[in-house]
Amino acid sequence: MKSRLADGGEEAEVENSERWLLTYADMITLLLALFIVLFAVSTINTKKFEALALGFQQSFSPNPGVLPSSNGVEQYDSLTPTAGPRQVQQSPSISSSVKQQAEQSAASSLSSSSEKQLSSVDQKIEKAIVAKGLQAGLSTSVQSRGLVVQVLTNQVFFASDSADLEQQGEEVVDTIASVLKSTSNMIDIEGYTDNQAITGGPYTTNEELSAVRAASVASRLIDDDGLDPDRLAATGFGASDPVAPNDTPADRALNRRIDFVILAPGATQP
Repeated sequence: MKSRLADGGEEAEVENSERWLLTYADMITLLLALFIVLFAVSTINTKKFEALALGFQQSFSPNPGVLPSSNGVEQYDSLTPTAGPRQVQQSPSISSSVKQQAEQSAASSLSSSSEKQLSSVDQKIEKAIVAKGLQAGLSTSVQSRGLVVQVLTNQVFFASDSADLEQQGEEVVDTIASVLKSTSNMIDIEGYTDNQAITGGPYTTNEELSAVRAASVASRLIDDDGLDPDRLAATGFGASDPVAPNDTPADRALNRRIDFVILAPGATQP
């Protein structure tokens, strides 16, 4: 505002006594923004928050899609994954005889002692699973990277578009863990899905869902079954690396799976 005329006949400016309101308004605005952020954090969906944490970790990791065991898998009970390094391969299903030959060829690249140890673990897992009547949807094979225990994630293992283990899923994990406790092999938990888009629910992509499922299994192995977290890594591959074409509901069901990969003795995770 202007003051009375100065001696020189010109109007002199004086300080506006209400300028403090601008600073006060800025401070109130910043405080409001701060409290909004604090409120959002206090009510955040835990799974989404941990998912975001994994997303940042994987963005700066040389192995995207992998939860390094050195950081502990249990803290990533729910997380947002990125797609693994594998590429989607839409290949026709192969006959059991061809698959058997491929597995035999892969197993032959293992040392005799490694193959013997993995075969022993394989037999123990199969025996334990059959004894509890949990063999439906489960298969095993000794490959060049180790023993692969493949479990289909149908409605019994996981609910549709969910990463929470169902009761029978927990029993399968616990039964496999009872055998793995007596071993020292490193273990990769790999999650896979079909190629159908997700509609609704807390997960927006198949990559996210597969990684959260893999982490849920790994967390079960650590928290409930007592396995050493340094032995475990969880990976989400989404619709990558299908074992069957995604043309029919039956084939898509084969692609929705969790692979327990028991690495060969002395092998380390990538």
